[in-house]
Amino acid sequence: MRYWNINNNEKIYEIIFIRKIYLFFYFFVLINISKAQYNTFSPFSRYGIGDIQENVSAYQKAMNNSGMAFPVDTTAPVFINISNPASLSQLRLTVLEGSGEYYHTRIINQQNYKVQNQSVNFNSLIIGFPIKKYSGFCFGIMPYSSVGYNINQDVSINNIGMVNYVYDGSGGLNKVLTSYGFSLSKYFTKKDSIYRPMRELIKNLSIGANLNYVFGEIAQTVTVNYPDNTSYYNFVNDKRTLINGISANIGLQSFLNLSKQKNSILGIAFVSSVPSKLRASNDYLSYNFSYTYYGNKYITDTIQYIEDEASKMNLPHTYAAGISYIVLNKWGIGLDLKYTDWKRFNLLNHNNNLKNSIEVNTGAYYQPDRFATGKTRYFSKVIYRIGLGYNAGYQEYQGRNIPAYSFSAGASFPMGLYRAFSAMHISAQYIIKGQKDFILRENIFKLNIGIIFNERWFIKYKYD
Repeated sequence: MRYWNINNNEKIYEIIFIRKIYLFFYFFVLINISKAQYNTFSPFSRYGIGDIQENVSAYQKAMNNSGMAFPVDTTAPVFINISNPASLSQLRLTVLEGSGEYYHTRIINQQNYKVQNQSVNFNSLIIGFPIKKYSGFCFGIMPYSSVGYNINQDVSINNIGMVNYVYDGSGGLNKVLTSYGFSLSKYFTKKDSIYRPMRELIKNLSIGANLNYVFGEIAQTVTVNYPDNTSYYNFVNDKRTLINGISANIGLQSFLNLSKQKNSILGIAFVSSVPSKLRASNDYLSYNFSYTYYGNKYITDTIQYIEDEASKMNLPHTYAAGISYIVLNKWGIGLDLKYTDWKRFNLLNHNNNLKNSIEVNTGAYYQPDRFATGKTRYFSKVIYRIGLGYNAGYQEYQGRNIPAYSFSAGASFPMGLYRAFSAMHISAQYIIKGQKDFILRENIFKLNIGIIFNERWFIKYKYD
């Protein structure tokens, strides 16, 4: 009996895989160099730290960001479930995943006036791999929140005339994540006399943790113009906040076999954030300005200038739970619930009147024949997905939460032969933000595209 660590073919596959990693990082750098890219154009991103981005993999977007209680598949192509770090315990292949999106938004006011914007954005780059048999690890980068708005408002004030307010914001936060999950199954023996369902839940229990480095800048400017009254100086208040620090999450996941053939399982999951404080550095500049005869702007008086004012930002505490029903290698359905305590959020000693939020997402997938062979059976191996969602929203507008209603659908198309497994995820999301009686409402369309590669990296081969 002989053991080989890496044969010549394995070295070739490792070289190909490393080139794929370089390609994805090059793709990420190109997108971030471009200053014309925005993850949002929403006027609602003015509040809090902007629009919170989905903390999910590309394939979960087709199920409306649900799947906390879904396991990581052990049959290629393998997908990374980053919404629950405990799921990484089931990784059996090295996985590289990158994704981006086409983003189109239409903002509508009560007079049915519409403003449309669009962009192409980076979503995530994630690499995961198994560690021995009972644990897995992944790391990656993705956006955490996005700020992008430009609001122009005219107000008539007695004895002053028309006053023009311009609210402008940009930036957002990103996060570098590292996740680790391990299973307790190796510590559990068949001789244990616990009641069967409880025994299975303990045996199949996995525990995981995320450690995130959050960083970014948020820039917000308010400009006040007095076009009808020269007795008043125009005014600008500019604020820039640099934020960085560590946050963390912990997760649990377990499964219960519902049939003797073990082809149907019930999954449960729980994820909770750890209370975290980030560092914040603030710059303020307030000044009066006027215009020359030729329309050029010049500063008449600096009112306030503060640089590098140190403060803290308290991230909100989040609790999430999920449940799933899965028929192995065929179909599955899942439901996720998430509660976020935004009342405890604090930045610059203010919580901006934010409200606690509740989010509900449900999704399902179906694959006609996972093990189909031949070109004529290709679409039998395609995984079809669909999802619905509701988010009460944490931002306050007109004294109320800003709700979001969403629908998604998509598919995963397998690619690759023999040992090089891969898949392309294509999905569409449609989101409606705001109520009908709001002054402003927003309709968002997202086209998400992700590519995932699986490799057998550093596998030992056994020969008799």
